[in-house]
Amino acid sequence: MFGRLGTALRSAVQRMGMGSVITQKDIERTLREIRVALLEADVALPVIKAFLGRVQEQALGKNIVRSLRPDQVISKIVYDETLALVNNAPVQWAKNSCILAVGLQGSGKTTLCGKLAFMFQTQKISTLLVSLDPYRPAAQTQLTVLGHSIGVDVLSVVPGEDVYTTAKRALTYKSSYEHVIFDTAGRLHVDTALMQELTELQNILRAKEVLLVCDSLIGQSITEVIKAFSQFPLTGIALSKLDANHKAGVILSLKSLLNLPIKILGTGEKPQDFMLWDAKRIVNRILDQGDLTELVEKTTQALSKETQAQQLQRLRQGIFTLDDLILQMNALQKMGGLSSLLKLIPGMGTVLESLQNKDTSFKKEKAILSSMTPKERKDPKILDASRKRRVAKGSGTTVQDINQLLTRFGNIKKILGNLPNKR
Repeated sequence: MFGRLGTALRSAVQRMGMGSVITQKDIERTLREIRVALLEADVALPVIKAFLGRVQEQALGKNIVRSLRPDQVISKIVYDETLALVNNAPVQWAKNSCILAVGLQGSGKTTLCGKLAFMFQTQKISTLLVSLDPYRPAAQTQLTVLGHSIGVDVLSVVPGEDVYTTAKRALTYKSSYEHVIFDTAGRLHVDTALMQELTELQNILRAKEVLLVCDSLIGQSITEVIKAFSQFPLTGIALSKLDANHKAGVILSLKSLLNLPIKILGTGEKPQDFMLWDAKRIVNRILDQGDLTELVEKTTQALSKETQAQQLQRLRQGIFTLDDLILQMNALQKMGGLSSLLKLIPGMGTVLESLQNKDTSFKKEKAILSSMTPKERKDPKILDASRKRRVAKGSGTTVQDINQLLTRFGNIKKILGNLPNKR
């Protein structure tokens, strides 16, 4: 989700000179390129100016330790300043509280409420979802369906009931839940009526958590949204739709402009598609230094310990069939696909560009494998021309696609056959 920014920043830093002191000329050229990268990522202008000023102040005239290159020194300065820009305390949620999600229409409030409820549900924390949006068509239905899909209670909808009565009714159930999450109405633009409604709701609810939900695609206009909501008692920020935004400059703008902690990031449509804020992990991903913590988490979740043990034993015995390949491909898909995993590996940002169609290729290969019989997957040598034509027809592919898959399978098997400690 940060590919373009990370690639641009890395490219700017790598063009540093090779002298023993970082010169004014080095700094000016590098800062110009960093400025362009930040502007293209939609970072707010005041934030860019302050950021570049701090980098220049630290870098100018800095002596280079003999074991380091100038680009490595600048990389460290950029990393430290980026971290300082977005750093905040570990995410904590007020206990036994009402959580109020506010923001513009279409910012992703309803989906965000579902993610919060899912998170608390997995932590065995009782949660109630409440819709305070009777204006948008199907808004209440959307939250109800979302809540039921993740096994979370949703306050019943009373037709024609105003938001204040609904809020008061929800409070009568507060003692039965550790968290009550309120999804509020939005507007296309912030107006007096919206702010008045939110203020009156907060007077009723006394919510301990008031999250401003921002669409990460909002770009430079984020400053206008922040200004509009600055008078409201916000406690934190939630960013949505990061999966659709390769710029993500709004992350670097929000913390500085609002001086509020970013608490949660939405990375997809599904309830489980989110990240709790962790400044170091986010900065690593922005600067294309990967996120090995998430990589380990995804790998562990993809296959059960029993399946991992069975696969390891088969490999040690030199057994690897097309059924094993399907299992590995399913695990990779469960982890978000090849491109999703590469984003978590340090320095792999540039590789992504050449592999943009690889996930589509995996789907095609899975279709081919599914069209084979168990006997063919166990022993692909029996796939003669007639069988290949049948498989191609059944999978909507070509015989050439099948041959490419079998060649790749043969190469993998050859590599595995050369592994040490095979028993």
